[in-house]
Amino acid sequence: MKQTRLFKRQLLASSISACTLALAATTASAQTQSDDTPILEEVVVVGIRSAQETALNVKRDAASIVDAISAEDIGKLPDVTIADSLQRITGVQIRRSAGEGAALNVRGMPQVLTMLNGESYLGANSLTTVQPNFTDIPSQLFSGAEVTKSQTASQHAGGITGVVDLKTYRPFSFDQGLTVSGAAQASQGVDSGETDPSVNGLINWQNDRMGFLAAVSHQSANLANYYSGMAGGGSSAGWTGFAGEDWSYGWVTPDASLGDLGSQVVDGGVDVNQDGDLGDAYWSYQGHVAYNRFEERERNGINLAFQADLGHGFELVTEAFYTDMEGFDRVMGMAHSDKWQRWGWFDPTQYTAKDAIANERDLHTVQEYTGNGRRLKSYASVAANEANSTNVNVELNYDNGGAFTGSARLISGSAEQSQLNSYMDIDVADGSQWGVGCQHYPSATEGTQGDCGAGQLKTNPTGYQGYPVLTVNYTGSDPAWSGFDNNANIDIQGEPLAGAPERSLASYLASVDNYGLGALSSENNYDREGDLNVVRFDGNYAFDEGFLTSVDFGIRHSTREVENAEFDLLSPMGPDNCNVKWKATDVDLNGGGIDGACTWADDEGNAYTAGVPTPLSSLSPTQITDFGSVSGLPAIWTVDPASMDNVEAYHNGLYPGTARATNPGRSYEVELEELSYFVQANFATGIMSGNFGLRQVDTDLTVLRNKVGAARPYGAAAQDDGDITTQRDMEELLPSLNLRFDLTDEWVMRAAVSRTMAPLDLAQWGGGLSPSYAIDSEEGSPTEGQFIVIGANADGNPELDMWNATNFDLSAEYYLGNASALSAGWFYVEVDSFIESGTVEMALPDQDGVVRRTVDVSTSVQGDGGVLKGTELAAKLAFGDFTDGALSDFGTDVNYTYSPSNSGNTGLNGETLPFQDNSEHVFNLIGWYEAGPWQARIAYNYRSERVVAFNQTWGEGTLWQQPTAYVDASFSYDINDVASVFFNASNITNEQEEYYLEWEDQFAWQNEYEARYTVGVRATF
Repeated sequence: MKQTRLFKRQLLASSISACTLALAATTASAQTQSDDTPILEEVVVVGIRSAQETALNVKRDAASIVDAISAEDIGKLPDVTIADSLQRITGVQIRRSAGEGAALNVRGMPQVLTMLNGESYLGANSLTTVQPNFTDIPSQLFSGAEVTKSQTASQHAGGITGVVDLKTYRPFSFDQGLTVSGAAQASQGVDSGETDPSVNGLINWQNDRMGFLAAVSHQSANLANYYSGMAGGGSSAGWTGFAGEDWSYGWVTPDASLGDLGSQVVDGGVDVNQDGDLGDAYWSYQGHVAYNRFEERERNGINLAFQADLGHGFELVTEAFYTDMEGFDRVMGMAHSDKWQRWGWFDPTQYTAKDAIANERDLHTVQEYTGNGRRLKSYASVAANEANSTNVNVELNYDNGGAFTGSARLISGSAEQSQLNSYMDIDVADGSQWGVGCQHYPSATEGTQGDCGAGQLKTNPTGYQGYPVLTVNYTGSDPAWSGFDNNANIDIQGEPLAGAPERSLASYLASVDNYGLGALSSENNYDREGDLNVVRFDGNYAFDEGFLTSVDFGIRHSTREVENAEFDLLSPMGPDNCNVKWKATDVDLNGGGIDGACTWADDEGNAYTAGVPTPLSSLSPTQITDFGSVSGLPAIWTVDPASMDNVEAYHNGLYPGTARATNPGRSYEVELEELSYFVQANFATGIMSGNFGLRQVDTDLTVLRNKVGAARPYGAAAQDDGDITTQRDMEELLPSLNLRFDLTDEWVMRAAVSRTMAPLDLAQWGGGLSPSYAIDSEEGSPTEGQFIVIGANADGNPELDMWNATNFDLSAEYYLGNASALSAGWFYVEVDSFIESGTVEMALPDQDGVVRRTVDVSTSVQGDGGVLKGTELAAKLAFGDFTDGALSDFGTDVNYTYSPSNSGNTGLNGETLPFQDNSEHVFNLIGWYEAGPWQARIAYNYRSERVVAFNQTWGEGTLWQQPTAYVDASFSYDINDVASVFFNASNITNEQEEYYLEWEDQFAWQNEYEARYTVGVRATF
C-alpha cells in the first residue's frame, strides 16, 4: 500500500497542477481586475448577542437547512469544547469522555462528516473515522462551526443526517493592520483538585493585498471521573450472563449458608424464587467493581494561514493546521468476582420477575447481589496516549466579477496515534481458591512457606483463604456495598475453614502487607498512521436572467489510508526464553496444551509459574478511599498507576527483556479511494429559489488483513499465516433537491430531499478477531487448568456495506430581528443499510488450538434498515430587538428535538428498539445577559435515554443509558476596550451517566463526572 500511496500523492500533485492550468486557461479572456480594487473586509464582532446574530445570518443566507455557532470573541467559543458548543444546536446530541464533549450525533445518528473549512481533514485521535475526537481539538483556534442538515450536490458526501464544517480564522477576516489577541486561564475540578493552565494567542496582519495569521493554543487538563457497577463495562456489557436455576447453582448443598440457597436445593438445581420449578434465570455479572479514574490531557494546536489577492480575480489561501495531544488515563479500583468459575455465584437477595424469556428461561432482573466470589482484588491501569495530526490546504480561488467563478484545492493530511497500556491485578486472596496457593518457582526451597511442597512458594502468603461474602445493592441513587466485616476465611458453603483465623475481610484490606502481585500485562497496544489526500476543482457559471441563475460543477478525488499495528508486550522466561504476555500467578509454563510450545520446568517436571510472587509493598503502593458516590467501600491498597506511565520501562524493570510482539489478528491496512463528480443547477423565480443536483461517488475499498494461524501459549497472539486482501468497488448516485420560499421579509420556508451516504469507520472493515480466555477450573473438565476461550470481539468485516439513506426535510423560519428568530423543522430519514453492534455465535479454538466450544462474539453486524423521523423547534431571542425596557439586555436560545426511530430490532420486553445512540428527546435552554461591560450565560442540556448496544448478553438484551442533564455557566467583565476577565463553570451539578440492561431496574454501571471551574483574562489589541 505504501507504493500505492506514493503513486497517488504524485497523481494528486499532477492533478492540482492540471486543475490550476485549466482554471487559468478558462479565465484568460475574463475581464481583468484592477490591482487597486479594494478587498471586502470582515470585522470580528464580539459579545453573546453578536455571536447569536452572526449564527442567524449564516442560517438565513444558506442555500439549504443549516444551523451555526459563532465565536463571541477571538479564541472564545461559547463552551469548553467544540462538541459542547455544538450540542446547543437543534438535533445535535453529544457523548462525553471524562466529562468533555468527544463525539456527536446529528438527528440521532453518529455518521456525521466533519470538515475543516469546507473539506475533509484528519484528526489526531480519529484516523479511521470522518468525525474527529473533539477532545483533541483546541476550541480557541476556531471562529465557529456550521451544521448542514439538508445536503446539496455541491457538498462533499460523507454524512447521513448532517455535515459539520469547522471554521478557522483567515487573515482577511480582520481589519487591516496588526491584530493581536490572547488569553490565559486556570481550571480546576472539584474532585481532581489540580490547577490546569491554558493559554492561547493569535496574531494577524493584513493590508489590502495579503495577510498572515498565526494562532496557537496550549491546554492542560486533569479530569476526575468514577465508575461503579458490573466488571468489564464501560462500552459494552460483554461480561454478563444468565444464571439458570437448573444448571448454574450446582455448587450449592443443603447446608450452604449463602442467603437461603441451601434451603432451596431440589433435585437438579436450586429453586431460587421457590415457585416450584427450575425454569428461571437471573441476570448475572462476572464481577462487581468500583474505581476512580483520572485522565491527564495536554493539548497543543497551531493554525497558520497566508492569504493573498493575486490580482485579475485570483486569490491564494494556504493553511496549515496542527494538533497534538498527550494523555494518561489512570485507573485505581477494586473488584469482587468468582474469576470466571460460576455464573451462579450469588444469591439474588432482591430481584424482579419479568414477563420475558431469556436463555430459554423465565427472566428475572436483579437489584441486589449477595455473592461469595473467591477473588477480591485491587487493580491499577494506565493508558499512555500520544497523537498528532497535520493538515495542509492550498486553495486557489477565482472571482473576477464575471459569469465564471471557481476554485482548485489540494488537501494533504497525515496523522499518527499510539497507545500503550499496562494493567496490574493485586490479590488479597492467597490463591488457593483457584488452585494456585502454592506454585513452583526457581527460587523456591522446600518448607520455606507453610505447607508448600518442594520447589514451591505461596503466591500471596498473608492473603485470606476463603470465599468472602459481600453484598452490592443497586436500588438507590448510587451503588452500596456491605459485608466487609464478614469472616473472609469461610469455605464455599459458608462454613469456617479449619485452621484459618476468623478474620474480617476489612482487616485484610487495611494492611498493605496482605496484598500481592497477581498479574501484569500489556495488551491491545497500537501504533497507527493515517494519510489523507484530496484534489478537487469546483466551478460556477452564472446566468444574467431566466429561471436558471447558475450552474455548479466539479470533480473530486481523494484517498484515505490507515495502517494499524497492534501489539502486546511479551516477557522472556526460562533458558529457552518462553514469551509470556500474562505474567500471572495462575499461568504455568507448561505449554498450555499446545504441542511443541516452549516450556520451563524443574527436574521433576513441575512447570514453573510465570508471575513471580511480589508483595505490593515493593511496587509503589498507594491507599485510596475515593470511589465517588459509591458507599460502603473501605480504604484499599493498590499500585500508583502513574508509576507505570513509561509502560515498556516498567515491564522491563520487573521482567527484563520485555519486547513488543505484533498481534496479527488485530493489525490491518485499509485504503479508501473516492472519485466523485457533480453538477448542480441553481434557480429562482418569484419567491422560490433552490438547487437540484446529482453527485456520483465511485469508491474503491482495499482491506489488507492477516490470516490468523496456530495458537501460541501464555496469552501471546496467534501466529501470522499470511495476508488476506479484499477489494471492493461501490457506486452511489446521490441526487438532492433544496427549495426555499421567501414568503415575506421575515418568513422563510424550506423543503429538501436528498440521498446520503457515509463510509464506515475504517476499523469496521479492517479490524480482526480478538478472543478472550480464562482458566478452566471446573473439576473433572477435560481442559481443567488450561486457558479456554470464553468469548471474542471481532472489530472488522470487509464485506459490510456503507451507510446510505434517503432524507426528507421541511422547515419554517421567522426572523423577528437582527438577533432573533423562531424556527420549526420536520425530518424523515429512511435508512436503507446501517451497521449496529451485535453478537454472533462462533466456534473458536481454546488456547491450545483445539475447537471445543461455541462462544458469543461481539461484532458489527449489518442492519436491515429503519426509519428515523422527528421535529425540531428553536427560538433564538434577543429581547433588545423588541423592547427598550429592563429586558432589553437579556436573551435566550431555546430548542427542542423530538426524534423517534425504529431500528427494526425488538427487545426482550417485546418493544421495538430505536436506532443505536439516538435519544428521542433533546432539550436546550440557554439564558444570557449582556449590558455594558457585563456578560453572563447559563445553559441547560437534556438528553433522554439512548440505546448503547444490542444483544449484549449471550445474544439477548439491550444496553441503555439513562437520561442526562448538564448545566454550564459563564460570566465575563470587560475591564476596558482591550481586556476582560471571565469565569466559566461546566457540569455544575456533577451529572452521572447511568446504564442499564433492558429494564431500568437492571443496573449495569454508572459514570460520575466532576464539576469544573475556570477563571481567566482575555485581551485583544
